[in-house]
Amino acid sequence: MNPTERILQVLEYVMAAGPGPVKQTDIARHCGLSPATLNRIVKSLSDLGYLFRTSEKYCVRNFRLERNVPMSQSYLAKLDTTMRDLSKQLGVSAEVIVVAGHELLWHSKTDYPDPDVVIRASVGFRRSLYELDVLSQMYLSRLDWDDVQAQFFVDGFWGTVRAVGESTCWLPKAAVRNALDLMRPEVFVADPQANHVGIRRCATVVEDSNGKFLHLLALAEPADRPSDQVKDYKEALLKVRAELCELAHEESTTDRLVPKHHTAPLRGG
Repeated sequence: MNPTERILQVLEYVMAAGPGPVKQTDIARHCGLSPATLNRIVKSLSDLGYLFRTSEKYCVRNFRLERNVPMSQSYLAKLDTTMRDLSKQLGVSAEVIVVAGHELLWHSKTDYPDPDVVIRASVGFRRSLYELDVLSQMYLSRLDWDDVQAQFFVDGFWGTVRAVGESTCWLPKAAVRNALDLMRPEVFVADPQANHVGIRRCATVVEDSNGKFLHLLALAEPADRPSDQVKDYKEALLKVRAELCELAHEESTTDRLVPKHHTAPLRGG
């Protein structure tokens, strides 16, 4: 590794370790660095205020570092090509959606082929996971129910109840759990109808070789477009999903070390 890669490895390790103190000897051992090299890196980071060093040779982080899609430049390039191909092939807008905290974040997208059609969710758009539409359900269903309860206020979800005048309302805990249980075995989902701004989506979930969520890959189109293409959308999305998951698996065997020091998940409130 070059010096920049060593610094990034230390930053990633300390970030993954959580907000508590991390022992310098553990960082050196797990990152494969000599004590002298690590000490130089830690001194530089602490001088700049990114780390606080205690007298017992422990470090406490004073920064946040996270990749929206925890993959390499090669993966992101493949993702970009995939989106453009899907958009051209199917005549839709292709979107990559990641999760940031309690929100869905639109990481990248292609424009809808018809310039007169405006899809408001542009790059950088955020939307709460508490809005329990198909995108939110697809992500949350990747979590165990215990993790959902630990990380979210489960009485705070809302969604559309189609049996009651298509109204949006707060959802009882049992309804939320049932929706996620039904979604859990699925890897493709389609909106039954358009959202409140006239856009409908279908999506698939991309995961790494350990089943860890990476991102959603969605197709968006206006509601007035014929809805008989869902079968074609599903076939196309599942095909590229398999390709992306395979690439993610290949990278996971050669990419960064997995930190052995972990913190408890954040609790909702």
